[in-house]
This record gives sequence, structure tokens and C-alpha cells, in this order.
Amino acid sequence: MGGAAAASTAEANISYFLLYFHGKDSWSGSADMAFQSCHSTLLASYAVLLFVLTAPANTMDDRSVWNDILKEAPPIQYSTLSGPSFTNTTETTVTVVSGTTAMLPCGIRNLHNYTVSWVRGRDIRLLTTKSVTYTSDSRFVSVNPAGGQQWILKIHYVRKTDAGSYLCQVSTTPPITHTVNLTVQEAVATVQPSREVYVQSGSRLEVVCQVQGCPPPAFLAWCREGQPVATPKALEFQVTNNNVTTPVSRLSLARSHATPTDSGTYTCTSTCTQPLNVTVHVLKGEELAAMQHHNTTSPLRLSTSLACYLIASATLLLLTRS
Repeated sequence: MGGAAAASTAEANISYFLLYFHGKDSWSGSADMAFQSCHSTLLASYAVLLFVLTAPANTMDDRSVWNDILKEAPPIQYSTLSGPSFTNTTETTVTVVSGTTAMLPCGIRNLHNYTVSWVRGRDIRLLTTKSVTYTSDSRFVSVNPAGGQQWILKIHYVRKTDAGSYLCQVSTTPPITHTVNLTVQEAVATVQPSREVYVQSGSRLEVVCQVQGCPPPAFLAWCREGQPVATPKALEFQVTNNNVTTPVSRLSLARSHATPTDSGTYTCTSTCTQPLNVTVHVLKGEELAAMQHHNTTSPLRLSTSLACYLIASATLLLLTRS
């Protein structure tokens, strides 16, 4: 085939490709997506090839013409040719306190037109796809802040039973998955010195309520018969054990000179624990002494009664044998 004929055939083929690309109204399928992402680059390449086949021979020796052509060609965007991938290649662990909101992160680059779903690991239950929740439990919500790379699964009012693995899945073929492990800690409330407090009238009364594991502020409060009790400001601090930092909140119920009117049932409340009741007994001197005497003599009476019972049983056994 002569040079003119070859050039004519090549020009016809190139024109066909140009018409194909300009005539596409919609794109579908992974192959078309690849062509779409480098559309401008292909057009520039065909334009250069067309110039080579149709330009006069003396023009091909002019390097300045080549430079001008290459300057007009857009740079190849290699990132658009890559498929989706996770920004974190290792499993992620998130630790939260029961009753708070858990936020499970999943960073994805080059998502293109693929979709992101969250699946619960223990039962392979589909929770969300894009921003749509597919479970009847409305506590699960998927968000994509500002349309960026982060896809976050929010679990409101997280429970101890929510602990486990969650799968962030991208709808490639085959799908790619990133695992996020959720650990749920329960806040614990305790009182000191005990749930039953005895104190002599006129002496100092102090009961401390402590909540461990509740994200600050825990908003501790003492109540009596549903009414708030004026107490000093709660003290908050951090405790670190085995590289795990736990918030601790403390609140005192204090009276410098307790009176019998201070007796009653008090309740320690917080934002993340069940109410905890404490019974306070403010007794007069003789009442407290009598109670202490009763407590110290009761074990002795019990021991004496038990000893008498054992002796009587042994005597009866001997009599029956004889």
C-alpha cells in the first residue's frame, strides 16, 4: 500500500475514534471508565498521530513544531487510572465507653463511582450503603464528611453487645474490605466507705461517689428523694494503666457536723452509669455505742450457740450407740 493510501486509511480510523469519543453520552463498565478517565490524553495522542501522517515531510524535521504540539498535550493523571484502595492497610481498633457515640473510620482513596458499605462481622449483617441505613436499628449511621476520603460509621448510644468487628467494603470486583474492631468499656460507679454508712451525730460525714470510665464531663450529682443535694464541685482526673487512660470523676457528700436530719437514702447519678443508692445513719452517741456493742457480741453469741448445738448432737449420738 502506498504512503498516501496508508495515510488516508489511518486518517479514516482516527476520525472514527474521535467521533466515537465525542459521541458517547454516557459511560458504563470498567473498560469505559478507564477510557473516560484518560479521554483528553487519547484525543491529544490521536491528534499528534494524524499530524504525523498528513504533514509534509519537511515539516517533520522542524523540532519546534513538535515542541509546540507536546506543550498542548495535557499531562497524564496516573491517579485516575488507579482503582480504590484503603489509606490504612492494617486493622483499626476503636475503644469507647458504653452509652457514648462510637465513630469507626474508613479512609478510601480513588473511590470513583464505587459504593461504600458497612457490614457487621459477627453475622455479616448489612448496616449501611453510602448514606442509607439498611438495618432497623437507627443507631447506625454512615457519613462522608465534606465528600472526602473518610467514610465513618457512627453508632449512637453504643452498647456492650455492639463490640466486635465491622467491615468497610468497597463494591469493586471482587470487593475489597477493611476491618475495624470495636471495644466497648462499661463505666463503673462505686461509693466509699460503703453503701451503708453509720456516723455519730456531731462528727464529720463524708461519702465519696466515684465513676470510672465515663468520658468527662460525667456530671455527677447527689440527690435525696429526687431533690439535688448541694455538694462540692466534682473532681476529674485521668488514670493510666497498661497504656490505657481511663477518666475518673469523684464527688463528695460532706457534712462537717452531721445531725440526725442528715439521715436518709442518697443517690449518686451520672451521665453514663445507673443510679447508686447509699443509706446514711446519723446516730446519737448512746445509739451508736449500743449498735457497735451489738455487732461485736453477735458473733460470740452465734459461736456459743453453735458449740452448744454440736455438744448436744455428740451427746445424743453417744447415748444412741450405748
